[in-house]
Amino acid sequence: MSAAAETTAGAAPGVRATKRRRRSVLLLATPALLVLGLALLVPILYLLYQSFIVGLGYGQLQNSFTLSNYTDALKDPVNRSIAIRTFSLAALTATICILLGYPASFFITFRLRRARNLALFLVVVSLFTSYLVRLYAWYTVLGKDGLINTALKTLHLIDAPIGFLLFSKWAVLIAFVNVFLPFTILILASAMQSIPSELLENSRDLGASAFQSFTKVVLPLTTPGLVAAFAYTFVLTSGDYITPALLGGKQSQTLASIVRDEFVTFGNQPAGAALSFLMVLVFAVVYIAVSQTRRYKGL
Repeated sequence: MSAAAETTAGAAPGVRATKRRRRSVLLLATPALLVLGLALLVPILYLLYQSFIVGLGYGQLQNSFTLSNYTDALKDPVNRSIAIRTFSLAALTATICILLGYPASFFITFRLRRARNLALFLVVVSLFTSYLVRLYAWYTVLGKDGLINTALKTLHLIDAPIGFLLFSKWAVLIAFVNVFLPFTILILASAMQSIPSELLENSRDLGASAFQSFTKVVLPLTTPGLVAAFAYTFVLTSGDYITPALLGGKQSQTLASIVRDEFVTFGNQPAGAALSFLMVLVFAVVYIAVSQTRRYKGL
């Protein structure tokens, strides 16, 4: 037998073993894929279908194709103004979370080497409190009889409670940062932990300053984490209607609250579905734009 034939014969069992492992993995993953398909893909496709049919209101549908749901959503000046408010608030929240979370993640990863796991555990512990409990807790801080107004009155700095602290966009912004900052820290810390410590030591040995090591080594390697953290916070804050409803009042209405009204209050599912998919389109555009900043910065 020739050497080539022996090599092929010896490789055949390995190829068959690889195929068996792939089939085993596919077989094990099939139940999860089916659950994801039934729980996510099917409802999304049905929602997409609804966005192209006529809604008669109060849950009544007419199965005829139309683009009016999208054109009406885009032409409505109220939707446009609320969309600007929603996405600007989401972008501001994501930016603040990154500005606060990046130094914290850097300190935890590269300065608290021995206590790193404890620090990350404390960050995770902050997420154990219920989302609604944390939102209602801000009432005790920002309300007219809350901690801030009580402290200011005790110090005789004000005569009457400050009313703009609660039911304003600032209250919503503070709550958003409080809720999503731990997630940002965890995402960025995970990205930083993948950086070998030898890279920083080598850069310093080659004469790079601390600032140069950060800009040339740490920042480029953590750019995917920055993109993920920004996109995660932007998407979730844009789609959140509970926080604006509880802390923002009518003046802080968001697109998510309009979608909720279309589905629940008016029973106009096609209009709500169209607005939902327009939001998804914005999310995709923002993610692509943020991802491309790495190329423009030469990172």
